[in-house]
Amino acid sequence: MGSRVMGASQTAEKRNDQDQGRPPILEVCGLYKSFGPDQVLRGIDLRIETGLTTVIIGGSGSGKSVLIKHLIGLLRPDRGEVFFHGEDVFSMPRQALLGVRSKFGMLFQNSALFDSMTVFDNIAFPLREHQRSMSPSAIRDTVLESLHELNLYDVEQKFPAELSG
Repeated sequence: MGSRVMGASQTAEKRNDQDQGRPPILEVCGLYKSFGPDQVLRGIDLRIETGLTTVIIGGSGSGKSVLIKHLIGLLRPDRGEVFFHGEDVFSMPRQALLGVRSKFGMLFQNSALFDSMTVFDNIAFPLREHQRSMSPSAIRDTVLESLHELNLYDVEQKFPAELSG
């Protein structure tokens, strides 16, 4: 599995020859967004393909959250396009857009978790809310698999205050 790390205010590197054969899951083309005089996104291009992990990093105020909100259609760009499996996110009907959003997850470092719930219950929360057909055992398996993929072991019964930053 490959990976890519980019800053939110940078343009992703040009695709190399091996990327040409894979259709992108997500593609951002020339994304611009300003809030008043504050230009946050300046021509962001990004292509995410199957098998790649992409991490968006940057300093406070560099546009990370603004970019992610565009990826799931919570914000509309001043200019540019976002495609999910080749479909324009900003022209999707509401139900289709909700389907796209259900495939994404966002985690904020501060105030991101319910402090009165265990790690297990925090991770299980969106599954219980949005995947009502999932059985409790399937939710348990999904939560534990997610923790394992992140190399987080024996934390499921801890509370957020018991975890390091």
